[in-house]
Amino acid sequence: LFVTGYFFRGMEINEIMLASIAALVSVIPEGLPAVLSIVLAIGSHHMARRNAIIREFTSVETLGSVTTIITDKTGTLTQNMLTVKKVALPDGREWEVSGEGWSPVGSFFRGGEVVEPGDDPALVRLLQVAGNSNDASIRHDLDTGTYTLVGDPTEGALLVLARKGGLPVARQMEGHRLDDLPFSSHAKFRASLFQTPSGEKEILVSGAPEKILALSGRMDADGGRDDLSSEDRKRMESLINEWSGRAMRVIGLAWKRVAADHEEIEESDVRHLVFAGIIGMIDPPRPEVREAVMKCRDAGIRVIMATGDHLQTAMAIARETGIVGEVSPDVAPALTEAQLGVLDEREFGEAVRSTHVFARLTPAMKLRICETLQDQGELVAMTGDGVNDAPALKKADVGVAMGVMGTDVAREASRVVLADDNFSTIVNAVEEGRIVFANARQTSYFLLSTNFSEITILISLVAMGYPIALTATQILWLNLVTDGLGDKALAAERGHGRVLLEKPLTKKDQILNKEVMPFLLGLTILMTGLALGVYFHFLPAGIDKARTAVFSTMAFSQLWNLLNMRSMKQSVFAIGIFSNPWVVMAFVISAVVQVLIIEVPLFVSLFGFFPLSGPEFLAMFALSSTVLWAGEAWKLFGRWVRREARS
Repeated sequence: LFVTGYFFRGMEINEIMLASIAALVSVIPEGLPAVLSIVLAIGSHHMARRNAIIREFTSVETLGSVTTIITDKTGTLTQNMLTVKKVALPDGREWEVSGEGWSPVGSFFRGGEVVEPGDDPALVRLLQVAGNSNDASIRHDLDTGTYTLVGDPTEGALLVLARKGGLPVARQMEGHRLDDLPFSSHAKFRASLFQTPSGEKEILVSGAPEKILALSGRMDADGGRDDLSSEDRKRMESLINEWSGRAMRVIGLAWKRVAADHEEIEESDVRHLVFAGIIGMIDPPRPEVREAVMKCRDAGIRVIMATGDHLQTAMAIARETGIVGEVSPDVAPALTEAQLGVLDEREFGEAVRSTHVFARLTPAMKLRICETLQDQGELVAMTGDGVNDAPALKKADVGVAMGVMGTDVAREASRVVLADDNFSTIVNAVEEGRIVFANARQTSYFLLSTNFSEITILISLVAMGYPIALTATQILWLNLVTDGLGDKALAAERGHGRVLLEKPLTKKDQILNKEVMPFLLGLTILMTGLALGVYFHFLPAGIDKARTAVFSTMAFSQLWNLLNMRSMKQSVFAIGIFSNPWVVMAFVISAVVQVLIIEVPLFVSLFGFFPLSGPEFLAMFALSSTVLWAGEAWKLFGRWVRREARS
């Protein structure tokens, strides 16, 4: 503008310098950083209301670009309300257990009849191990009558089972704990060292049933202890697979007596155990998870289950939640860490690309799966709750920690915390993330299209040798009136119910792309053309009136364009003109201010305006609405093209 006006048109340097500086301020979207912060803040607020707490601001937008979600099973896909339903001893005897949740009220059934668990020494021994290889506690609120778990849900379910078996059984063996070995995803068990009232010391163990079975050499039977035969092992393995296939979490229990001088417990002590039996507990899927998984599928997001549970249990839950469907016999529907460990890099990459369920995983393997997916170009969100999950949460593009059952370390390593530990909350957060990106993009389009039209009209008239269309103060005020309220209003735009039907964004996606450039270019040309038209129409009446007409036309055009930018694909009439009250307020306030600044004498003298008549205002307001109708026509054409492409 300066080069054209000063060197080629010989304009006064004061006039062209001021106009050029004003145009520079106007054309650069200096409000965009503030608007983006507002967009992210609004997105964070909406996510918090939907139980997703954002710890890192930019993760709001990143969530909208996620292409793969790696989720744990227990508590995220399931209700985390474990209830023991089955008990079996090594000799094959089974019991069913009634009751729900953390209430220690229920009975033991065998053959359809209620039995007293205290009459069977082997069952008593199993219940003692269940109740004492345990760090959980159950609190009873006498006012409400409710029971609340404190601790790990699996251990809580074992404690509730022991209490259902009778108070003497669950009274911590009337002894005390000397040492404890917490559950380890590597060892796949936990163990406690107890001293009984008689002075004997015992190690009580619970964990993955196949691991406990492998560490055991004997079993409780008929009041004594026999060697654990191959037939006994096969019987237990068959039951483990059967129960796991029915979506049960199966826990193995065992114990051993140790020397009186044993004061501490180490992992190497947990061997040559006496196998006490297995326990099957259910943790039903959350009812809303299946719909959330379907939403992910529609949104082009792949859902992977990565759990430490048994393979069959993981597959049963994966089928119920829709993560996997019916799988042909020649395709591996799920893989364990042991199976993954024997694959070379190429085979491992292919397995990660095609498999949706991984079981018996350690946190280290979860991290490797995450890294492999990222190397394949995926943008990964990963859930976790334990201390060992921290590296994977840190490595993932969006680490998602559990707010209820998660550790402080996991929460510190994550970018998002789920206040309800619910998978569907992640999907809601992804939806909000896409809305945030859409709002950032549409606000940018609004600022760019309006600012481009301003600079284009200024350069065009100067290049043609006519007086500049706007003074410096008029340019700055125009920028303030149209951009100052409109961009903030667009930041508050809500989703229009279709964001999860779009494909995920890629890391390479830009704010400006080839798809939208014709639209923005067309709007710029149209707004410039309207301004040129009124300029030449009113120029015979004087340059002041021509500038006032250009100012009004550009201001009204940009306000109509504000409605255009609420959605780049849907009609503003389809989404509802009044569905975003902030846009309506910005439109009305800006229009009123626009009229007042031209009609109030004080402002007329300050800005160099020429008062316009009512009909002239209405004519320019109606003429400027062409911008809206042109935008609607473009969107209609775009919908027709997409419909033809699908057909």
